[in-house]
Amino acid sequence: MNFLKKFRQNKRGIAAAVIGLVVGFVTIGVALSVGLMIIGNLDTTTDAMNLGTTGNTTRDSLFSNIYTGFDLTVILPIVVAASLIIAAVVGILYVKSQ
Repeated sequence: MNFLKKFRQNKRGIAAAVIGLVVGFVTIGVALSVGLMIIGNLDTTTDAMNLGTTGNTTRDSLFSNIYTGFDLTVILPIVVAASLIIAAVVGILYVKSQ
Protein backbone atom coordinates (compact mmCIF):
# COMPACT_ATOMS: atom_id res chain seq x y z
CA MET A 1 0.00 0.00 0.00
CA ASN A 2 2.89 2.31 -0.74
CA PHE A 3 0.68 3.85 -3.39
CA LEU A 4 -1.51 5.62 -0.80
CA LYS A 5 1.52 7.21 0.89
CA LYS A 6 2.78 8.53 -2.42
CA PHE A 7 -0.69 9.75 -3.37
CA ARG A 8 -1.10 11.62 -0.08
CA GLN A 9 2.26 13.34 -0.54
CA ASN A 10 1.53 14.28 -4.15
CA LYS A 11 -0.53 17.48 -3.91
CA ARG A 12 -1.09 17.57 -7.67
CA GLY A 13 -2.62 14.10 -7.56
CA ILE A 14 -5.12 15.14 -4.91
CA ALA A 15 -5.99 18.31 -6.83
CA ALA A 16 -6.47 16.28 -10.01
CA ALA A 17 -8.77 13.86 -8.18
CA VAL A 18 -10.89 16.72 -6.83
CA ILE A 19 -11.06 18.36 -10.25
CA GLY A 20 -12.03 15.01 -11.77
CA LEU A 21 -14.86 14.61 -9.24
CA VAL A 22 -16.16 18.12 -9.91
CA VAL A 23 -16.02 17.62 -13.69
CA GLY A 24 -17.78 14.27 -13.29
CA PHE A 25 -20.60 15.75 -11.21
CA VAL A 26 -21.09 18.66 -13.60
CA THR A 27 -21.13 16.27 -16.56
CA ILE A 28 -23.72 14.05 -14.90
CA GLY A 29 -25.88 17.07 -14.09
CA VAL A 30 -25.72 18.41 -17.63
CA ALA A 31 -26.37 14.99 -19.16
CA LEU A 32 -29.42 14.42 -16.96
CA SER A 33 -30.79 17.88 -17.71
CA VAL A 34 -30.33 17.50 -21.46
CA GLY A 35 -31.76 13.97 -21.38
CA LEU A 36 -34.83 15.11 -19.49
CA MET A 37 -35.34 17.99 -21.91
CA ILE A 38 -35.08 15.65 -24.92
CA ILE A 39 -37.46 13.11 -23.40
CA GLY A 40 -39.94 15.88 -22.51
CA ASN A 41 -39.90 17.20 -26.07
CA LEU A 42 -40.25 13.70 -27.48
CA ASP A 43 -43.16 12.98 -25.15
CA THR A 44 -44.92 16.18 -26.26
CA THR A 45 -44.37 15.33 -29.92
CA THR A 46 -45.55 11.73 -29.66
CA ASP A 47 -48.66 12.71 -27.68
CA ALA A 48 -49.98 14.36 -30.83
CA MET A 49 -49.60 11.11 -32.81
CA ASN A 50 -52.29 8.46 -33.01
CA LEU A 51 -50.44 5.15 -32.81
CA GLY A 52 -53.46 2.96 -32.34
CA THR A 53 -54.54 1.32 -29.12
CA THR A 54 -51.45 -0.85 -28.69
CA GLY A 55 -49.06 1.89 -29.75
CA ASN A 56 -50.58 4.45 -27.40
CA THR A 57 -50.44 1.99 -24.49
CA THR A 58 -46.81 1.16 -25.26
CA ARG A 59 -45.90 4.84 -25.55
CA ASP A 60 -47.54 5.68 -22.22
CA SER A 61 -45.81 2.76 -20.51
CA LEU A 62 -42.45 3.67 -22.04
CA PHE A 63 -42.57 7.31 -20.96
CA SER A 64 -43.85 6.34 -17.52
CA ASN A 65 -40.81 4.07 -17.07
CA ILE A 66 -38.43 6.74 -18.38
CA TYR A 67 -39.75 9.35 -15.96
CA THR A 68 -39.50 6.83 -13.12
CA GLY A 69 -35.85 6.32 -14.03
CA PHE A 70 -35.23 10.06 -13.95
CA ASP A 71 -36.99 10.25 -10.58
CA LEU A 72 -34.60 7.63 -9.21
CA THR A 73 -31.60 9.81 -10.06
CA VAL A 74 -32.43 11.79 -6.91
CA ILE A 75 -30.77 8.93 -5.03
CA LEU A 76 -27.46 9.46 -6.87
CA PRO A 77 -26.04 12.20 -4.58
CA ILE A 78 -26.91 10.12 -1.52
CA VAL A 79 -25.06 7.10 -2.93
CA VAL A 80 -22.04 9.23 -3.86
CA ALA A 81 -21.93 10.84 -0.41
CA ALA A 82 -22.15 7.43 1.27
CA SER A 83 -19.33 6.16 -0.94
CA LEU A 84 -17.14 9.14 -0.02
CA ILE A 85 -17.82 8.62 3.68
CA ILE A 86 -16.93 4.93 3.44
CA ALA A 87 -13.76 5.76 1.49
CA ALA A 88 -12.76 8.37 4.10
CA VAL A 89 -13.33 5.96 7.00
CA VAL A 90 -11.36 3.19 5.30
CA GLY A 91 -8.57 5.63 4.44
CA ILE A 92 -8.37 6.91 8.02
CA LEU A 93 -8.34 3.38 9.41
CA TYR A 94 -5.60 2.41 6.98
CA VAL A 95 -3.44 5.42 7.87
CA LYS A 96 -3.87 4.79 11.62
CA SER A 97 -2.90 1.14 11.20
CA GLN A 98 0.45 2.11 9.65
